[in-house]
Amino acid sequence: MDSITQGVLGAAAAQAVLKKRLPRGAGLIGAVGGMVPDLDVFIYSFSDPTVGWLFHRHFTHSLFFIPFGGFLAALPFLFMPRFRDHKREVILAAIIGYATHAPLDMFTSYGTQMFWPFSNYRVKLDWMGIVDPLYTIPLAIGVFLTMKTLRTRPVRIALLLTCLYICFGGWQHHRGVAVQKQLAESRGHRIEQSRILPAPGWLVMWRSVYVSGGKLYSDGVQANWFGAPRVLPGASADVTTITDLPANAQTNAETRRRFETFRWFADGLIAPIPGEMDAYGDMRITGEVENLSPLWGLKLNAATGEARRWNPSGAQGRDVGRTLRSLFLGDDRYRPLDELEALDRTR
Repeated sequence: MDSITQGVLGAAAAQAVLKKRLPRGAGLIGAVGGMVPDLDVFIYSFSDPTVGWLFHRHFTHSLFFIPFGGFLAALPFLFMPRFRDHKREVILAAIIGYATHAPLDMFTSYGTQMFWPFSNYRVKLDWMGIVDPLYTIPLAIGVFLTMKTLRTRPVRIALLLTCLYICFGGWQHHRGVAVQKQLAESRGHRIEQSRILPAPGWLVMWRSVYVSGGKLYSDGVQANWFGAPRVLPGASADVTTITDLPANAQTNAETRRRFETFRWFADGLIAPIPGEMDAYGDMRITGEVENLSPLWGLKLNAATGEARRWNPSGAQGRDVGRTLRSLFLGDDRYRPLDELEALDRTR
């Protein structure tokens, strides 16, 4: 998730365990430990987009790296006079904060290489969005109250509530998967690969992406907290593989490497970007839940076949206003699934 949330969770975990043994610094040290893994965003290349895709949520997010990362996060505090007599507690607080980072990222859709160096598999449960105020705010309140009262009860209650919220995200994801299967069946599709990804909207708005017969289908799913889910039919496109690239790109070894890295990063959910020549997008996360306007991708040079990162213009980004209106006022574009099935049968 976002670094602020990671810091708040690290602070909460350290406070819950060490507030009595390290009353003046557990939260601060845990917060630093919780944010340090995201320093891997500075492993970046302006000329090669795959560097960022490879190394963000890489070794710094590995379970194997937790003790080392926690110790590195603790180092600045070990030299502070106020912590001279609490070095063990400082290191433990930093390790606790650091240890919360990868498991929280695991619940999002980006993918986290938790088992590096033994595997480069990106663990992603798709239960939570990258940013979710309904998760972060209660946790922050608990951390603040514990800091003010020097009692661990507020932060422990906040941790319990936010853990329940994550479990609720798992239930909402399960509901979305059921809707996706029913939707595909109504179209006569056999799902070969699929994802149900949380979109901004408090675990109500979801994006359905599945592959069937070499085509990628995207739809919006509104899993209301109360009431039956509703669906917004979306778009479809041919799934892009290396053999679909221009000939000069296929023969360019560096471009092939970049594309295969991109394919691994995007879980194979790649399709041509509408309105863009020789550009292919990561269709997991898009501007709107139902469409095929991605937030990043690869752009090929038609003359040389070289690949570089593609980013959308401002007009192609997410419509935050529409999302908020959908949440508070509803969106009449969404329809009950049985209504869509009846419409398909009449066509």
